[in-house]
Amino acid sequence: MREIIPPIDIDKKRDEKALRILMEVIDILGGPRRIIEYRNLTWIPSILKASYAILLKEAGLTHESIARELGVTKSTVEKILRADPEEILRKLSGDEVERGIDDHVAGGLAKLGYKQLRERILSEEIDNYRLAAETLGVEWAVVLMSRIRGLDFPVDKTELLKRLKGIRIYDIPIEDVLESLKYPIKSPRELLKEISKTLKEKGRV
Repeated sequence: MREIIPPIDIDKKRDEKALRILMEVIDILGGPRRIIEYRNLTWIPSILKASYAILLKEAGLTHESIARELGVTKSTVEKILRADPEEILRKLSGDEVERGIDDHVAGGLAKLGYKQLRERILSEEIDNYRLAAETLGVEWAVVLMSRIRGLDFPVDKTELLKRLKGIRIYDIPIEDVLESLKYPIKSPRELLKEISKTLKEKGRV
């Protein structure tokens, strides 16, 4: 009997991701202990709203559609999405957080949280692939996964060459292997898949 796989609830996945972004922002602001010191926590809904705006933008929605989805104005969405996260972080002080933050600041913090979350997820993914490669005895994959830690995906050939220069896979220089791949590479999984495909074509696997 064929197993019926239930459809993925996109909204639920987005809810979970928005909450994870909020937790990353709390970490950026000093962690849970520091947050307890703030008497005014009205900024939390602002961060969640900004997180949803970022996630909906990533899903391909227009500013108008995001505004309708969140029940805010288009100008609010634009303030969130054009925020410069690094500038916001430099200017933000604990007093500002305690008093409350506007949509622009919330947007910058949500972007920082989202970036940190992506890096955390990517790091976990790389560690999982490296562990699997060690278990299977695939040495080149172990070395490759170790070298790309901290690399931001999607990635092009130039960035990969900087990280992987000098590696040889079954006596094939990594430069020759990377020359055969299609770019940009979207994830560590895709990188391993494309390299394995190239090795098969070269008769090495």
